Amino acid sequence: MGGSAQAREAISEPTAPTQSGAPAGDEQAGRPADTRRVNVIFSGDQYETLQRLAKLQNISLSDALRQAISLSDLIVNANADPETQILLRKGDSLQELKIVR
Repeated sequence: MGGSAQAREAISEPTAPTQSGAPAGDEQAGRPADTRRVNVIFSGDQYETLQRLAKLQNISLSDALRQAISLSDLIVNANADPETQILLRKGDSLQELKIVR
């Protein structure tokens, strides 16, 4: 995502389960018990990038952030495996995405 500032985050720990087994307050939200909520402070550039990605795909900010995390995971894992290549299709041609450290 754009911007050079580091994003600060706070991860909330799950609350004690209720009689239904879900963390307190989650029954009403309809969230599975294994989810976590993260509060993140973005730089202005990072937030604008996230908004742009969400708008271009007609998805929520949360879904755009989930996609960014998944894409980052894919790139990190592919970069760790010397035999894995990431290919991008542009029209009729394929181009390799190279990660430079």
